[in-house]
This record gives sequence, C-alpha cells and structure tokens, in this order.
Amino acid sequence: MKISDLVYETISPLFKDDIKLVEVEYTKKPDGMHLVVYIDKRGGVSIYDCVKVNDLIDPVIDELNPTDDKPYVLDISSYGLDKPLKYDWQFKNYTNELVDVKLYRKLDGRKQFTAKLIDHDEKSTQFELDSEVVTISNVDIAYITPYIEF
Repeated sequence: MKISDLVYETISPLFKDDIKLVEVEYTKKPDGMHLVVYIDKRGGVSIYDCVKVNDLIDPVIDELNPTDDKPYVLDISSYGLDKPLKYDWQFKNYTNELVDVKLYRKLDGRKQFTAKLIDHDEKSTQFELDSEVVTISNVDIAYITPYIEF
C-alpha cells in the first residue's frame, strides 16, 4: 500500500468535527520528502485549524511510522479553492454556489462554463446555467471547482 493511502486510511477516522480530510500526498520537494495532509472546512481553513489537525494526527502518524524511520516533513495544508470538488460533502457545501465546470466534450458549444451548482449524486450533477436547469452525467465532467471572483 502506498504511504499516502496508508496514512489517509489511518487518520481519516479521527476527523469528526467540521474540518474534513480531503487528501494525503507523500511527495519529494527540494528540501526532502513531505507528507502533506490536505484539509477543508466550510468558510475556509485557518492556521488554527492546521495546528489543531497537526496536534490530532501527529502522534498517530508517529506510531504508524509509515516511512520506516525515513525522514519527512509533515505539512498540514488547506485543500485550496482552486482544487476540484471530489467528495459528496464538498458538493453539499457548494450547493447553490457558483462553480467552474470543465467538460470532456462540448455542451451547446462550450467545454467550460460557470454555473450555480444545484444538486449532485453519484450519477449526475445539476446546474443552473443561463437561467435553465441542466443535468450532466458525471462521466462527462472533467472537474468542478469553486468559482473564484477576483
């Protein structure tokens, strides 16, 4: 099992509050190996949330010893607004919010658009697009990200 998968599986039961575990990466950076734990929370992640998660998972990861004593840096990070929505709870958090959608093939001449997210399930996603409700099969959606207004 990959280190990132092992750590995700081990620490995911610890997340019971409003802070959600999104992803774990084990990656090489210029200063060595990093175990990056991505978290998310409605309204955004603060530095205090990162500290809280670090305090929660650090002893568990130390006991797990996923790298067999090889050195690494533990990073706790916000998943980021520009990252694709992956989980049902993320879709629920963004219901009735604007999202950016990228499709694998064109819909009415467009492969990308911004629309209001109406509903999402395992088969399809509904959007309000140009004052109409549109349902798109999830297999046709490359990704959906939160809309960021600059």
